[in-house]
Order: sequence, then structure tokens, then C-alpha cells
Amino acid sequence: MATTPGLPDVKQASVAVNHRDSEAGPFLETPIPPMLPKWPRILGAILNVLILAASISIIGILAHSLANYSGTRGIHFGGVAISWPTDLDLHPAYFFISVSAMSLAPNLVSTIISLRRRQALSYSVMEKVFLSISGVLLVLWIVADVLQGTSERTPKTDLLSWACRRRESDTNVLVRYTSICDEQRAVKWLAVIITIAECGSLACSVVTWCFIKRWARLLDQPWRVKA
Repeated sequence: MATTPGLPDVKQASVAVNHRDSEAGPFLETPIPPMLPKWPRILGAILNVLILAASISIIGILAHSLANYSGTRGIHFGGVAISWPTDLDLHPAYFFISVSAMSLAPNLVSTIISLRRRQALSYSVMEKVFLSISGVLLVLWIVADVLQGTSERTPKTDLLSWACRRRESDTNVLVRYTSICDEQRAVKWLAVIITIAECGSLACSVVTWCFIKRWARLLDQPWRVKA
């Protein structure tokens, strides 16, 4: 077959390309990312739902306790005895409400993300942000647990300490110290549950992240097979 002057021999070029491919091996398409393990996603979603439920419960319980406190504040019992001190420290209650409220949105979004994620794709910026927020919330819950435990063991003028130290008083029927004390202790244990659940949720996220990083390292390798 005649060749056109000035143009390369198509047959020879084809043979050269085939020879190079046979030495290096044919290129394959980048493989589809595999499915993520189910258990980190399912367990993480369950823990996030548990955190949501416990956070909402804490907000409701503390709102009820503060309502009882507000309704019985300023009552005097036969002279100098009063129902609640004028300088009652409500900061622990407000701190619990604030941390519980801050936990709602991140855990709700994390639950949706963990259920929708199927393949080992890279973490998005939003996922990294919410993962960082979860770490900050874990630290805040640990601080809340320590404060609540210290308050119960040490006589103070906050809602938990004042109510629990007057459970057996004669004024308990009117002020309902026992009810408020039990509610504050329930908040303490709910906070402990949330702290443990936050640790588990972060662990599930770390497992998923490690799986994605391992897959990313595989993608960095040349995807060839020898002929």
C-alpha cells in the first residue's frame, strides 16, 4: 500500500503503539470506589440518634426544674429560712441547656450524612467541619460531667447541690426539693451517656475516615495489568 508523502506510515505507528502497550500493559479505568462497611455507618447513626434524644431530654428536664424553682423562689419559712438563696448559681443549668442545644444540629446532620454515604469517597468540607464540632462538643460534655459531679459531692449554692441537701427537710413538700434533685441527677447521667455516645460516634467517623484514606492510597498507584 502506498503512503502519502510527508505523512508517517500508519501501519508502522500502530505497531509501535501496540509494542509499547504490550511492554507497559494496557491502561484500565480508575476503579469505582467500594462500598463502605455498614457497621460504622449504622452504629454511628444509632449513637447520633441517642445523643439527639438525650440532649432533648436534658433541655426538657432542666426547663421543668427551672420552672419549679421560679415558682417557689422567695418563699420564707418562719423567719430567716428561705426556699432558695438569692444568689443561687444557675450557670450549671444554663451550661447544660446550651451544650445540649448546640449538640442538636451537628448530630442531626451527621446522622443524615452517615446514612447517605455509601462509597469510599473523600470527606467533604462540611463533613470535616461537623467532625471538628463533634470533637469540641465532646470536650464540653466532659467539662459538664465534671462540674455536675463536683456539685453533687460539694456543698454549693447551685440547683443540684441545694435541692439534694434538702431532700429530707420539712419544706420538701412545698418546694419539691426531691423532684428537682432527682431531675438534676437524671441530667448528670444523661450527660454521661451522651459523652460515651460522642466517643463512640467519633470512633465510627475515624474508622470511616481510615477506610477512605486507605482507598485514596490505592488510587495513587498506577492502575495497570501486565499483558
